[in-house]
This record gives sequence, C-alpha cells and structure tokens, in this order.
Amino acid sequence: MVSQTSLLQTYSEDGRSAITANHYNFNQLAALYNQSRVDYIVPMPMNGKRMAEYVQYYDVDLQSSFISLNQENQETGVGLLGVRGDRSWVTRLGVIPERRGKKVGQYLMELLLIESERLGIRRVQLEVIVGNDPAYQLFQKLGFREERELHVIRRPPSVPGPELEIPNAKIYELDETEIPDYLAQRDFEHLTWVDENASLLNTGSLRGYGVELPSGEDGWLIFQRTPFQMTHFAFSSNISERALQALLYSLHTEYSMQDTKIENHPVDSPLWYVFERMGYLEVFRRIEMYLYLNP
Repeated sequence: MVSQTSLLQTYSEDGRSAITANHYNFNQLAALYNQSRVDYIVPMPMNGKRMAEYVQYYDVDLQSSFISLNQENQETGVGLLGVRGDRSWVTRLGVIPERRGKKVGQYLMELLLIESERLGIRRVQLEVIVGNDPAYQLFQKLGFREERELHVIRRPPSVPGPELEIPNAKIYELDETEIPDYLAQRDFEHLTWVDENASLLNTGSLRGYGVELPSGEDGWLIFQRTPFQMTHFAFSSNISERALQALLYSLHTEYSMQDTKIENHPVDSPLWYVFERMGYLEVFRRIEMYLYLNP
C-alpha cells in the first residue's frame, strides 16, 4: 500500500485514484505486476532486475505509466506505457484478481490513452494474447483495431540433425560495431515494439552471423545470448528459406545447450515452416492492435 503523502500525482474518478509508476521502485513494481498476473493465461513473472531491464529495453516511461488504487488506498492494478516519438505502447496491463470487477482495467486504459493524447501520440499499439477475450473486447470497445496475429516460438536445447545442414554454407560472424547498420536495413513497418531496432539496441550485448550460399543466396541474423537463453532475434529482410536454415543450423549447433525464444514472428510468415523444421514450437499467439489518435 502507498501512503497518501506519496500521492504526488493522482487522477480521481468515482472514488478511485491512480499514481504514476515512478513512485515505486523496480522490486515493488515487479511484485505488483506478479500479483496482477498470478492467474493470467501466460503469467510471465518478473523480479526487480527483470523489471528494470524491461523498462530500459522498451522505453517505458514510468511517469506516464499508472498504478490504480481503490478507496482504501490499496493497489488494484498496473499499466505501463512505452513512448517513442509519436507512438506509444501499452504493456504489462494487469488487475489484482481479488480487486477485479470494478472496471479497473478500463480505468487504467483510459488513463494511458489520456496520457498518450497529452504527449501528442499519433498511434497507440499493444498486443493481447489469443484467448484473453475480456481484454480483447475491452481494447475493441476503446477503439483498437486488429492489425495481425503473431507467434511466440521456442526451441528447447538440442543438437540439430545432420540432415538439416545446408551444404557448403559459408557462415561468418558479424562485426559487433556494424550491427546497428545491419538492423537499419530492415523494413520498419513490419516490426513490432519488442523487435524494433530501438528495443534490440537497448538490450545491448548483441551478436550476429551472416551466411553466403553457392547459389548466391545470403542473409544474416542478430540475437542476444544470456547464460540460459538466446532471445531478441532479428533477421535480414527477404531472407531465403535455405539461408535462414543454414544460419539456424549453425547457431543451434554451436549453442546446442541454449533455450531459444523468438517473440512476435508473424503467423502468416512463409518462413514459419523453416523454424518448425529446426525444432521450434509455438508457445502462444498474440494479436497486435492499433488505435490512432490526433489524426
């Protein structure tokens, strides 16, 4: 619970209020977020360190994000807002289960939209997990429209079978200083917030590999490797199936003990079956939605 003396910036409606998220430290934010997602379809628990990284990676503006409070001054929910130029991104929206039923989620969303308008935002975007019908219906009610469906895919640790190797593929490591230049070659309009260049560059510690095939096909991939997982992937635009397979084969042969997660790969991508062939599995799907403000 937050003391009344700390409510430096509040918004009140029908006895409810909200405080901007910058009044909480990362451990407190993580604990509150975990409370709100304890029964969620995909809980995705966080600790203070992961929350701090999340805020940094995705340009979350804690002064434009909100914690909702009830009349007893108890936290009821959380909603974070990422801000980049004239776009904003609603994320980590959640309501504590025992404090639901009073349109807390709608209240938080309305605050985030008011804040986006105040900031001169042109487009608000978000993703909702397929199957979370109450949230999807709320976003539609507020004017969001479906843009596309996305995979979150994962590959458990294993050595790729030798039959998956592309013969005579020349694999080389990308110069780390040139990684921003490679990322700049991608088509920005086909990226989601979590795999935009800004998000990837904010993560730091990026590595990359390129490939050249005798057929003239080429391509590259960029990723972040942590002690337990490879994530934050980017691929060259219009990469061919064989070039992608050669890169994934090399990557998973070298790091066969690493779990791998790729977020927000378009469901209708013609390359999905290459990932499937390489041992990737769909974990869940998201729907990307947009709302245009200040046209």
